Amino acid sequence: MTHENLSLILHLLYIISITTLILGALCWLINPFFIKWVTKFNPQSRLILLRSFGSIPLVGALVIGAMISIPALSHSSALPIDHCHVSTNCMGPPASHMVTISELAVIGAALCIFCWASLIAFMQWRRSRTLLERLDATSCSMLSPNVQLIETELPLAFSLGIFRPNAVLSTGLVNNLSSEQLHIVCTHEEVHAQYRDSFYKWILRFMCTFHYPSVKRGILQEHALSLELRVDQQVARSTQCNVAVAEAIVKVQRLMSPIKNEGPLCQFLGTELELRVHYLLEQTTDSVLPKHTLLLSIILVLIFSVCGSLPLHNTVEALITR
Repeated sequence: MTHENLSLILHLLYIISITTLILGALCWLINPFFIKWVTKFNPQSRLILLRSFGSIPLVGALVIGAMISIPALSHSSALPIDHCHVSTNCMGPPASHMVTISELAVIGAALCIFCWASLIAFMQWRRSRTLLERLDATSCSMLSPNVQLIETELPLAFSLGIFRPNAVLSTGLVNNLSSEQLHIVCTHEEVHAQYRDSFYKWILRFMCTFHYPSVKRGILQEHALSLELRVDQQVARSTQCNVAVAEAIVKVQRLMSPIKNEGPLCQFLGTELELRVHYLLEQTTDSVLPKHTLLLSIILVLIFSVCGSLPLHNTVEALITR
């Protein structure tokens, strides 16, 4: 690799690294208002908005990096940040516009965070695949498509697999459910598999790498709740009985997390369980994100990327080389 190519790569990495930090800070500032606004929409619209918001630091940095770099391809140096395109414009020796130690530190920190997130994502995928292979190797009966039964007295219900998800229920749970409740639980898990929710949760966790920890935690929690609300809503629509679905949710929750203190269900105030039950029983009409909104947003981003590349490139050069 030549010195010019190395300089170009380092410049690009620095632009992307610093942009992820800036976009992450901006998302941290607007996060409380964004989460409050998102809850006004129905679950499907929430998921679209949360996934878009979670991708902003990483995807936005790549887009802005490309916008700043593309105009520099016609320059003799091909450096994204270098105002010495011609000798009359140079305000110092060329070496002064190379990547500095502080910039290398920013690049190194960003790469470490990215590599760590990639390793965590890989380990999650590998663990999920290993457990799924072990499950397939055992003699488990199928309750329904994508729902397997394991022999244990413990009340268990969990999902395995990212690309090929399977839900697992235990005999200890199934034996305590009525036929209607069992049908609701199985349908619930089949809808999760149909939408590939495990895969999208896995992807979103990786995409949120450059968000502040509190922001990332809030996005993932709201995303997980929205997934459950969407599935609850669809199962209730198929069974045509919201109350039955709500009762099944409460029953499974009680079996899997026994209440130690004798008391009413209101002890669950503020928990995800209550939010899910209230959403089913209140039957409120949430706002729906117009179908053309996402397409229009993509078109606007493309227009901004094309038309704003040169002004953004010149502005960044002027700020850094001043």
